[in-house]
Amino acid sequence: MSKSTIIFLLVKLVIFWVVTTILVSALTEDICKESSNPEACKKTIERLKKEKEVDPNNTIRKIINFGLQRSLMLKANMTDWARRGNLQANEVAAIKGCLDAIDVTVDDMRKTLKEVDDLEAAQKIQDMQEFMFHSRNIKTWLQNAVNALQSCQDDDFAMPGLEGPVKQDTLKKVADLMIATQLAIWTIEFPSRGSNRR
Repeated sequence: MSKSTIIFLLVKLVIFWVVTTILVSALTEDICKESSNPEACKKTIERLKKEKEVDPNNTIRKIINFGLQRSLMLKANMTDWARRGNLQANEVAAIKGCLDAIDVTVDDMRKTLKEVDDLEAAQKIQDMQEFMFHSRNIKTWLQNAVNALQSCQDDDFAMPGLEGPVKQDTLKKVADLMIATQLAIWTIEFPSRGSNRR
């Protein structure tokens, strides 16, 4: 390999590293500003960045399992609120609409976990075509989950006259769920040194 080729590759590597660092930094600020605990969110991302270098597939599983657990907890809370019978009609309608969105989110996260297993299998046998196929599927299911949560936030709980603890608690938890889902998308989109082993 000639000296000029080596220099060119080094320059490309430095540019890639700078751009990726800037994008990850911007993503951290952007995602965490909606968090119920922005500082904890930033610390979590820093920890995930380190873990991702070692095992990106396990990192995404951790994030998705966290999102699944929180989704099921929120679903249980919202179902309980709807059964109490002391809510206004528009609150009940918002909860029912949001429960549909949570069901979509849970389903998409479960599909994503299966795709991560398939992606890891393709990685082990170095099948790049299959790897890219499952990588795209992961992003599709996760983006679908984000869209469902967004509809809960922007449609179901955006109805006029909806104020009070039910709305506040739901929107806070939905925002944290969206962060977990966006972090999973980030994990699959941003390359890491660990992912070069495929």
